[in-house]
Amino acid sequence: MSIESSGSKEPQNGNCSDAEAKTATQKNIHQIKEDYCKKLKIKVTELNENEVIHDGAVMMYAKKKCTFVKTEKNYLLVRNLELKIGVELIQASNEIKKNVATYITQNDALVAALKAVVKTAKEAKLKFGELREAAGKLDGCRKDSCNSVQIKILGCSDGDDCNDNHKQEETAKRPEPCRDVCHILDDLITVPDSLSQDIDIIFNAAAEIVGIQSFSNIKTLEKFQQDFSTNAKDFDDLVQAQMTNGGLSLKKAQEDLVLVVKSLTQSGYALYNKRNEVGTIDKTKDYLCCHECKCLADCGCDGEKGDDDNRLKKCKCDICDICKEVTEIYSCESPSNNTYSD
Repeated sequence: MSIESSGSKEPQNGNCSDAEAKTATQKNIHQIKEDYCKKLKIKVTELNENEVIHDGAVMMYAKKKCTFVKTEKNYLLVRNLELKIGVELIQASNEIKKNVATYITQNDALVAALKAVVKTAKEAKLKFGELREAAGKLDGCRKDSCNSVQIKILGCSDGDDCNDNHKQEETAKRPEPCRDVCHILDDLITVPDSLSQDIDIIFNAAAEIVGIQSFSNIKTLEKFQQDFSTNAKDFDDLVQAQMTNGGLSLKKAQEDLVLVVKSLTQSGYALYNKRNEVGTIDKTKDYLCCHECKCLADCGCDGEKGDDDNRLKKCKCDICDICKEVTEIYSCESPSNNTYSD
């Protein structure tokens, strides 16, 4: 019997019955045969059961293995998402928070500086306005006829005297500090007007920059950063929770797979052992039910052609006769008819 498959063979009884048994030895041997046949039937049934259990263990192993592989794949997907996106997102949120705080601080400093510029420009504009008014008064005084003599003395007017020699003498008599007084007076009259125009441009530009800066309102980034940080944390918490649950599921799937592997190994060994038991009993039964003497099959005692000159031929034939007589103890029929078929 092949122990690889137990369903192809139905155990049979021995070749002789109690009625055919002639001696007590034959009856005992017959009973032993029957016992082995009954044991063989039981063992074959147990073997079939073990094969079914082993097949079920193989199927369960395949399912648990598939479950473990898919669970591990999902866990790795969530874990990689946490490592690639979650960690980076939280760190980016922290960096954005620090940058926004820096931008707000710099913005406050910029606002203060712009306001100081506007204030200074406004004050300068007032002063330049006063300077322009003073320049106007100075120009009026210079053009006033009451001051014509003083202007002539300073050399800023030619007067009615056309004597060039006399003019040169007056210029030569002019004090050193008054030599460039005319140019100074011209500058004092004309420059304040230019300065006033320049300060107007500076003041208007500074006021426009303050307006643009106020319109930009960089402090709104703080609210955006807070919302971003909250959403990033919620997302990362969700991913971490899924990763934790996935880790527990993976651990459970691995434990189930370990149990199935153990069960499969046990069923495999049990099946192997049961096949050995069935094979052992089957061989023993075959020996008891189909025993033949094969010690000297080629001795020529059964009419086969032998060696006539062999001086030990008679001895061989006697041994064969003894073997045949012993065989009759196990079976009621001759060895040639005592066969066992699957």
